[in-house]
Amino acid sequence: MRNGNVSLWIGCVSVLVLVILGIVGPWVAPYDLDFQVTVKTEEINGKTVITYPPLPPSPEHWLGTDKWGYDLLTLLLYGAPYTVFVTIAIALLRVVLGTVVGLYIGMQDKPQGWWLAVENAWSYIPIFIPVYFLLLGVNINSELSVATLVTLFIAVVAVLGIPSVAGSVRQKTEQVKVTQYVLAAVSLGAGREQIIFRHILPQLKEQMAVIFATEMVATMTLTGLLGMFDLFVGGTVMTFDPVIYSPVTYEWAGLLGASRGFVNSSAIWIFLTPLFAYILAISAFSLLAKGLREKYEQTYSRTPFL
Repeated sequence: MRNGNVSLWIGCVSVLVLVILGIVGPWVAPYDLDFQVTVKTEEINGKTVITYPPLPPSPEHWLGTDKWGYDLLTLLLYGAPYTVFVTIAIALLRVVLGTVVGLYIGMQDKPQGWWLAVENAWSYIPIFIPVYFLLLGVNINSELSVATLVTLFIAVVAVLGIPSVAGSVRQKTEQVKVTQYVLAAVSLGAGREQIIFRHILPQLKEQMAVIFATEMVATMTLTGLLGMFDLFVGGTVMTFDPVIYSPVTYEWAGLLGASRGFVNSSAIWIFLTPLFAYILAISAFSLLAKGLREKYEQTYSRTPFL
């Protein structure tokens, strides 16, 4: 707080809260996942009243229930682990694999034209398109287990995001390897591994932290877009007559996509509840990325020679 980096502090605390929710969410949920409110009659002021879902927020159901009587707070808490840890896993894989590729390409003696062509071409392709069509055939009413579908989602989204991360690492590597102290180390006989671990990676650590936070934001944005097209993390259940798409894991982007039909209904809380949860999650990652970027810029402005 001394340097006024409020975004970093709020982002760190918010992400920590999300991680805690991801760990304890299913354990502190007020109801079991299969708990369902049904039609019942009650005596209110001497009158018989029939209540049926969806129920608005109340002391019994803090965030209300959905159309089928499932408690929305319970669904959010059960979906928190998939929302948080899938996002972190994808961002982490992108950073690790992208750093390896970027270091390898950046340390080459000559520019790799084929990789530059890949970077340029990939920068014009919205990652949503290949992810959607690669997963569409296996994600809806799939016979695969939830764990397999989640793993497949993580692998596909992580691999397709490698070029953008590798491009940033490659550019930084190419800048650092021609600095005077690196050239001096090479002239003294330092090998490629020594150059990477003693000189390149220490210069990349701040940038890698920023990239990691930025990739979490990008992943959350992508899952939100996929949710709007009924492609949910961990599988989509599609029923017919009427056609309804439901998330298997209840991750927040999936709940948001599945509830978009209630935007203009009297039960607007069914849509607003996952919307606010999704906005809070993506805001936490965005504030963390913004705070890390500001910290990195402040550090570099004080010591530009590093």
